[in-house]
Amino acid sequence: MGLAFGVVLVLVINWIFMPWGFFLGGAFHPVPGWQGTARVRAPSGEFVLTVWLYPSGISRLSQAPTFNGSATLCTPLGERFALRVYAVMLEPAGRDTDGKPMRIELRHRPRFWWFTGTTDERPRLTLKGRWQSPNLVMNDGGTLSISFLPDGRLFDGKPRDQPSARETLPFVFHEVPWTYFTDCR
Repeated sequence: MGLAFGVVLVLVINWIFMPWGFFLGGAFHPVPGWQGTARVRAPSGEFVLTVWLYPSGISRLSQAPTFNGSATLCTPLGERFALRVYAVMLEPAGRDTDGKPMRIELRHRPRFWWFTGTTDERPRLTLKGRWQSPNLVMNDGGTLSISFLPDGRLFDGKPRDQPSARETLPFVFHEVPWTYFTDCR
């Protein structure tokens, strides 16, 4: 009984302070958040990026919605990268997020980083775009081509030797069910 009350209380608080979280992608979600997948054709092959977003509050500076989440990036070579997600809409939003600009920062989350002390966050991607219900339409500003070599391997050299951006790629995220699992095969 107490657990059910706690869940309802959290949902009510989210509804009051972060209503946009229930309407991402132009449709109502009973639990605030959104999950989408983009398939991106790069010269090195197809990358698949799945993101999970959930509201985390309002930016103190701009009063715009902020989000946290996680993501999975599959490379043309079948590698899988777990990524942390930090996102912000670039203007205030009510319940309707359609047409609102958004920026998403993605950073690699090394396994057992707290234990090993590994802080290398590559790959690092930055996506910018806007909600075009039901999709999130973005581009990478060349960050995928900076993070990955032309053959699809992750650039793991010294930061000063990192390649320049070769191309800007479109990322069109289509909503997928919360039970969706990214298969990198």
